[in-house]
Amino acid sequence: MIRTDTGVFMDRDGLINVPPPPEDRYILHPDTFKLMPGIAEAIRLLNERNIPVAVVTNQKGVAIGKVSEATLHRIHQRMVELLAAENASVQHIQYCPHREEDQCNCRKPLPGMLIKAAAALNLQTETCWMIGDQPRDLEAGRAAGCRTLLVGSATAPEGLADLHLSHTQQLPHWIKQNFPFQTER
Repeated sequence: MIRTDTGVFMDRDGLINVPPPPEDRYILHPDTFKLMPGIAEAIRLLNERNIPVAVVTNQKGVAIGKVSEATLHRIHQRMVELLAAENASVQHIQYCPHREEDQCNCRKPLPGMLIKAAAALNLQTETCWMIGDQPRDLEAGRAAGCRTLLVGSATAPEGLADLHLSHTQQLPHWIKQNFPFQTER
């Protein structure tokens, strides 16, 4: 059975967590993973509305040897723990461990991760939102048929973002205004 419920795909670095310092480029250890302001509340509000949340994140650091997959899993476990401490949860985590030149179909701006996450959550991408802080996040969302929300100071080509918020702290209010409660999943 194909569900038509709304779901939300979220980028990780710069949206869910504070980006690493430019000299590091990658979150290298679970202890350095810090949530962005307002993101736990936003995810909790989605949870309360029975709207599934999937994290879809490029993690090239694995391909270039900056972070092992085991460490990446610990970093994601830290994210899950920090969210749980705020009564919030993600229902699926999908990551791409490849470099651009690997020509995979999962690395954003391609839609592979979103399609896999939608299948895992039994969603149709056309009823979902892709929320990210970079144009490549929105390009992946568009390619998958999602509506798109850009959050942060980046700019996107005209027509790529359905909406733009300047900071993650605005997400809870936007969710309250735009996401009705869904029936139990």
